[in-house]
This record gives sequence, structure tokens and C-alpha cells, in this order.
Amino acid sequence: MSGKNTKPKSAREAALRALVRVEQDGAYLNLALPAYLSGLAPDERALAVQLAAGTIQRLNTIDWSLNLYSRRPVGTFTPWVRNLLRLSAYQFLYLDRIPDYAVVDQAVRLARRFGHRGVGGLTNALLRRLARETRELPWPDQNSEPLKYLSLKHSQPQWLVSRMVQRFGFEEAEQWCLACNLKPVATIRPNLQRVNPGELVEILKAEGAETAPAPVVPGMLSFTGPAGVSPAATVAFREGLFTIQGESSALVAPLLSPEKGDTIIDLCSAPGGKTTHLAELIEDEGKVYAVELQQNRLQLVEKAARRLGLQAVKPLLADGRAIGNEDLPTPSGILVDAPCTGLGVIRRLPEIKWRRCEKDLLAMQALQLELLRAAARILPTGGKLLYSVCTTEPEETDQVAEAFGREHPGFTAEKVPPLLPEGLQNGQDKGLTAALWPHRHNLDGFFIALWRKNS
Repeated sequence: MSGKNTKPKSAREAALRALVRVEQDGAYLNLALPAYLSGLAPDERALAVQLAAGTIQRLNTIDWSLNLYSRRPVGTFTPWVRNLLRLSAYQFLYLDRIPDYAVVDQAVRLARRFGHRGVGGLTNALLRRLARETRELPWPDQNSEPLKYLSLKHSQPQWLVSRMVQRFGFEEAEQWCLACNLKPVATIRPNLQRVNPGELVEILKAEGAETAPAPVVPGMLSFTGPAGVSPAATVAFREGLFTIQGESSALVAPLLSPEKGDTIIDLCSAPGGKTTHLAELIEDEGKVYAVELQQNRLQLVEKAARRLGLQAVKPLLADGRAIGNEDLPTPSGILVDAPCTGLGVIRRLPEIKWRRCEKDLLAMQALQLELLRAAARILPTGGKLLYSVCTTEPEETDQVAEAFGREHPGFTAEKVPPLLPEGLQNGQDKGLTAALWPHRHNLDGFFIALWRKNS
């Protein structure tokens, strides 16, 4: 048990520590794991990331497979033993390059360090049995149990799978499942106040980093290598030459048509990607009020603005639902990038799909409408109101836009699809709003609506 207080000596130990923290503290893996990677060789760091992320991504399938052969439910083990069994099962089920005997041997060693006396034998017996059976698992029949089949075969929550099948039918729902398990390439947005895309390519190349033009958003870059290296580890990032941002997210800010000298309010600004984008689009001349309810989240925005050298960002600790109580200048536009379930970004943050449930959707809808109503009250005639969420569910997307439109006849909805890159304009189900999908566009799931205030 004393091993819990020492630095990880292997990829499996680093992954184990991170998984326990994700489970016990509700942390996100991308924030929890880096603390355990220092001191590991590059190949071990890459393996730790693969093991931890894969285990979370495939969590329900892994627990199901373990429970098939365990004498007691996985949930009754200690967090250390449970997550050790999980990451070992992940290797049997989804990795071919690591021999089964090596997986079992490493797991038993860790079990003896992190478990009570005798847990090494239990771990050895269970994992050996699972290793023998992985190629003959009794998967649900896709014809008689289609929802259970999709849920377990593709590691998605059954309640969410059910919604996708109702929406798209079985075949497209399966495509959605598959797309949500594909790891997206990191994309970066050059800070045009300091560098143009071509210059950034050469600067990163000199650092040994590999890039390519991003597939959708002009001017953005895909960070393609070296493997296991984060864009945030580069000198160029530390010097504020770019922001790490998904392409769906980067489509949002330009829709307000920000111009030099404008005053814009970002009602839910953390962590600051869209806030800083707005500041760059007004050429850092004007004001972008970054509103956040929590000080620690507002500090993320301040940190991003400092790194990028942006003076236009004005942090404001306030409740966006009561923004009318703040003494602010009249804005030309307001962005409501509202809190949401985040179900559109589960390929990046797979923890989300295990933490959300169906009842969260209407709770989020109520908050989203409160924020839009507050923004509508302070927006002047002629101003633009932009709504975006990184989710795909109707309660948070179409239903919010429709409810706001009914309540605010003085606002005219503007067509979003024609404002998007050409490849995204077709296939939009709605004529005014835009919906982006992992399986249709190879992008994070997003929804965008735009209104102009006429009276």
C-alpha cells in the first residue's frame, strides 16, 4: 500500500493512478494524467495515455466482460484493484501488441503493491480466465437485442444509444458509435496578432513538430506529430503563437462578424478559446467581456489571454443570468456558449458519457434559456446573439432555439449554414441552425444558432 505515495515506475502504474483519481475525484483524464507521466520514457508515456484513455472509453464493455468471469461484481473491489483489473482487461480486449502473460504478470505485481494480502492471487486467476475467453465473449445479438449490442460492442451508454437509434435508425446509429470511439487529431488556431499560418508551420517545424492544414477551417492546422507530444508542450504554445481548439469550436466566434473596435460579451467564457478568438478577430482593439461565475474558471480565461498577449479581454466575475445588473457598455454582439451536457465531445472526453444521464438534458435546457433571456434583455437593436453548445441532443439544441424564438418575436433568426465552410453547408437538417456530427462531418458534435435583434 505504501506504493501509492511513490512516483509511477511504469506506464501501467501511471495509468492506474490516473484512473483512480478520475473515479474518486471526478477529475478529467486529460488534466489528471500528466502529473503521473514525468520521469517516464516517451514510449511509456504514450502507453500510459493509451491505457488510461482506452479504459475510460471502453468502461462499460470492460466491466461487463470482467463480471462474466469474476466471482464478485467489479463494483465491490477497491478502486485500486477495480481499475487495475479494468486496464488489464482493456489490453486483452483491444491491444494486440502486448502478450497476455505480460499483462497478467504486470497486473499481479501491481496488485500486490496496491491491494490487500491475497489480491495478487485473485487478480491472477480472474485475468487468466478472461484472457482465455476474450475471443469468445457472448456478445448480445444485434437483431434480438440491438440496443444492448450497440452499447456493449461499441462502448456507449445504452440510454444514449437508444436515442440515436430512434433518431437515425440502427445503421447510422452504429456509425455514430464508431465515430465517437475515434481519437480526433489535435487542431490549433494561429494567433493572427502574432503569426500567420505559414509562419507558424515553419516555427513548429523548427521545433520538430509536424503539422498539416486542418480539413475544415481555413487557416487552422492539424498537429500531427511527433506521437505522444502535446501541442501545449511546444515553445510556440508557451509564447502565445496559437490556441489549441477543435474545429467545431473555432467556427463559432466569426459568426458574430466581429470588427475592430467592437464591444462583445462572452457570457460563459471559460476556458477562453472563443473569448480569445473574438479578441483576435477585433485585432485586439475593442473589448471582449469574459463573464464567468467561478473565480477558478475565470482565471483560466485570464491565463489564456496573458499567454496570447491580448489586451482586449476584460474578465468579469458575474452570473451570466444576471448580466443586466452589471454596468457594461452596449455590446454589438453577445455569445452564449452555454453550459451543456457535452455529449458532442465524448470522443475527446469519454468520461462525460458515463457521468451524464437523460434527466440532465432538461436541467441544462432551463439554464441555457435563462442565459439567452438575460442576453436578449441587454442587447441593443441591431445586435447579434449567438448560441452554441457542444452537444447534439434536441433538448439542448433545436428545442432551445425554438423556445427562444417563440418567446422573442423581436429577434430574427439568421441562416447559419451559408456562413460555414462549404463542406458543412449541405446536409443540415434545419434551414436556419447548424448541427455538426462526429459521424457525418468528422467533427465534434456542435449546435449553433444566430439571431439579430430587430426591436
